[in-house]
Amino acid sequence: MALRSRTHASKSIIPLRISLLLLLLSTPPCSSSTIIQHGEAESLLRWKSTLSAAASASPLTTWSPATSSSACSSWRGVTCDAAGHVAELSLPGAGLHGELRALDLAAFPALAKLDLRRNNITAGVVAANVSTRASNLTYLDLSDNAFAGHILDVLPLSPATLQQLSYLNLSSNGLYGPILRSLSAMGKMTVFDVSRNRLNSDIPSELFTNWIELTQFRVQNNSITGSIPPTICNTTKLKYLRLAKNKLTGEIPAEIGRLASLQALELADNFLTGPIPNSVGNLTDLLVMDLFSNGFTGVIPPEIFNLTALRTIDVGTNRLEGEVPASISSLRNLYGLDLSNNRFSGTIPSDLGSRQFVTIVLASNSFSGEFPLTFCQLDSLEILDLSNNHLHGEIPSCLWHLQDLVFMDLSYNSFSGEVPPMSAYPNSSLESVHLANNNLTGGYPMVLKGCKWLIILDLGGNHFTGTIPSWIGTCNPLLRFLILRSNVFNGSIPKELSQLSHLQLLDLAMNNLVGSIPRSFGNFTSMIQPKTELNLPWKVQHHILDGRVDYTYTDRIGINWKRQNHTFQGTVALMAGIDLSSNYLSNEIPSELCNLESMRFLNLSRNHLSGIIPKEIGNLKILESLDFSWNELSGSIPSSISNSMSLSSLNLSNNHLSGEIPSGYQLRTLADPSIYSNNFGLCGFPLNISCSDGSNSTSALIGGSTDSQELEILSWFYSVLAGLVFGFWLWFGVLLLFEPWRFAFFGQVDHLQKKIMQKICCMYAKSE
Repeated sequence: MALRSRTHASKSIIPLRISLLLLLLSTPPCSSSTIIQHGEAESLLRWKSTLSAAASASPLTTWSPATSSSACSSWRGVTCDAAGHVAELSLPGAGLHGELRALDLAAFPALAKLDLRRNNITAGVVAANVSTRASNLTYLDLSDNAFAGHILDVLPLSPATLQQLSYLNLSSNGLYGPILRSLSAMGKMTVFDVSRNRLNSDIPSELFTNWIELTQFRVQNNSITGSIPPTICNTTKLKYLRLAKNKLTGEIPAEIGRLASLQALELADNFLTGPIPNSVGNLTDLLVMDLFSNGFTGVIPPEIFNLTALRTIDVGTNRLEGEVPASISSLRNLYGLDLSNNRFSGTIPSDLGSRQFVTIVLASNSFSGEFPLTFCQLDSLEILDLSNNHLHGEIPSCLWHLQDLVFMDLSYNSFSGEVPPMSAYPNSSLESVHLANNNLTGGYPMVLKGCKWLIILDLGGNHFTGTIPSWIGTCNPLLRFLILRSNVFNGSIPKELSQLSHLQLLDLAMNNLVGSIPRSFGNFTSMIQPKTELNLPWKVQHHILDGRVDYTYTDRIGINWKRQNHTFQGTVALMAGIDLSSNYLSNEIPSELCNLESMRFLNLSRNHLSGIIPKEIGNLKILESLDFSWNELSGSIPSSISNSMSLSSLNLSNNHLSGEIPSGYQLRTLADPSIYSNNFGLCGFPLNISCSDGSNSTSALIGGSTDSQELEILSWFYSVLAGLVFGFWLWFGVLLLFEPWRFAFFGQVDHLQKKIMQKICCMYAKSE
């Protein structure tokens, strides 16, 4: 019976539940049926009247007096509570221009969330009757706007009235001044973000004393000074500590090891010093550790290798030393490892632990030994930089099988042997390959034939031999930088290189190349229009924590620039030019090269080029460095060269040039005579040789006539002096050598003296 009664009761409840469900479905949400409080709608309309919206599809187009009674449902960006009070005002990226002070927050007692990010709003004039009533605001996002001034100038209410505020984002504005300790009055703070401003002074220790619920502290990209307060240990719920790109000094406090919940420790680009504290090893939840570009010393604490959750370690550009311990193999979840620009030594551990690596950067240390074969097992690897170490041995062929590898830099080591032949698994992702300054031998690497996305290739400073293959023009169509200098390549330059429409830098200097310069080089499309964008790829991105982590790499290219070797990085994207110097090239300089108006340097020196300098050379108006020295060029220097107003380095020496050196303002600044030396037919400034017609190339310039007059006076003086010396020895030399002439001469002198004395005596007698 009991069982039966229970069953009956259940059957009687079912219709009731169905009827309640139908009632709920037929009733709209409270925000859509609730009528907004009349005064709050008017306040919103008043604020709207002070704003301008850049976009025609702005949410403000729905704000109208005619629909004010249904604002809770029809006004975009407005959300109300059950009582008709505005609880949320969310207008991100709405193209708004205006002032925040024009919004009377006191008229919205229930407002909990205000989101105006990504607009063009300013603070405005502070009202005289600022409300002192406690606010219910818990969420305030004013990031990516046009706010300027101090933090208190931007906050719509005083910190004392914002005690419920837990989320504050003022990032990416123009704020300056200190982070005030009065902000600690907002005791429920969980997320504090003032990154990407111009804030300075110290971090108040009171913030970490009062903000015990803090989970995110983002102050990166400012000018914060002082040290990290030890009171940070009070924020035990802190997950993200982001202080990168400031001016912090001192050491990392050992108390940081108490932040057991910390997931991101980002202190990069500061002036922090001292050792990395061992207490960092207590941060067992840590995923990201960015400490690069500081002054840390000592060794990496072994406790760090117990942090098995770590995804990224970047301690590059410090003064750390010692060997990398084998215990790094315990970090099985690493995506990125950067130990570059330190003083690490020893061999690279054969097992780095993780098989998920995206980037490994160990450049500019003192690592020795051979290439670790275990790197070939890292199928996800995209960035590999082992440059500037003491590694030796052969480059393993398996390295070219890594299908995701984008950037590879093994330059400035002692790798030897031949680069493997054509791979059975051609890498289709490689964009940048740097093998310069090793001891590599053999012919041009055939394995590069499968790298169709290649943008930068630097094989300079090796011992590669043979000819330069013609297939480069078709198999590597995206090449922008091709550097083969300082090798032993021979044969002629393949004209198929002109198919590289993206090529902007070609360096074949210091090889054994012969033949002519291909006229088709004038078709290098990318050298015709000047480069204005830094548009080289420089990073790969992966999602870690709440956003993307950028793994960056730097393309470094060595160029003989203005008669000196320079290494360009970053700005190399703006560089365009050709260097074919120190080969055995012959015949004329193709005039088609003068079509390449974006070139900043052109070096054809130390070849056997003949003929004249193309008269169109003046088309290269932004050319900064021109070197045609040590060739067999003849004829005159084209007057159009004076059109190259950026020319700051010129060398035409050791040729057979003749005629007057062209004048021009920019050429006037190149006053070193050696740039024209050993051209015995040249005359004019800056040579001390006047032209045969009496003119001087500088006479048209200010001060030119003065220089010419001074030169003529100096020439006349030396001529007169030479005549006197010659005349003196012509007469007196004869008197000394021939005795009869000497007696006759001195006899005449005596006779003349006697007559003079008689005259004097007669004049004296008459006067008495």
